[in-house]
Amino acid sequence: MGKDFRYYFQHPWSRLIVAYLVIFFNFLIFAEDPVSHSQTEANVIVVGNCFSFVTNKYPREVGWRLLKVLLWLLAILIGLIAGKFLFHQRLFGQLLRLKMFREDHGSWMTMFFSTILFLFIFSHIYNTILLMDGNMGAYIITDYMGIRNESFMKLAAVGTWMGDFVTAWMVTDMMLQDKPYPDWGKSARAFWKKGNVRIILFW
Repeated sequence: MGKDFRYYFQHPWSRLIVAYLVIFFNFLIFAEDPVSHSQTEANVIVVGNCFSFVTNKYPREVGWRLLKVLLWLLAILIGLIAGKFLFHQRLFGQLLRLKMFREDHGSWMTMFFSTILFLFIFSHIYNTILLMDGNMGAYIITDYMGIRNESFMKLAAVGTWMGDFVTAWMVTDMMLQDKPYPDWGKSARAFWKKGNVRIILFW
């Protein structure tokens, strides 16, 4: 491979630096973002509805509580089934014929997002039922999550950092197994491929 722009762009060091810089910048954003220290109520479109629907704003009456639980359980069940068979198999697999969704590839991601969609839809169905009663306005589901931005940002940051670390570790694993740059990191690559080292450290 000639030492042109592509050679340096695809070099293991370039890939590793980018992967680990993402982690650093996410820590920096969390530390510097004023929302991370805000005491106001968290407000997130769609996700806020789903979170509030499942976790808070439960009425005092047992009947209403039971109705709410049944609705969000039904929403999750329909979301999982629709995600697997309607969106993943029918829409993405058969109608659009997207290769990334062949067989069971991407089914969990599709089911996750379809579950969020149906929780959002069912939260509005629940709101309609509450409005029909007339005296349940305090329990209407909105995109306000019932927790402070400070707490929400901590949860979001932990999830983001976990994803970043997994991604960076996967990039590290791929670079230590890569063959296009045989002169790069010889000793590290030899150690990585020795026996069960990779399996123990990566998995």
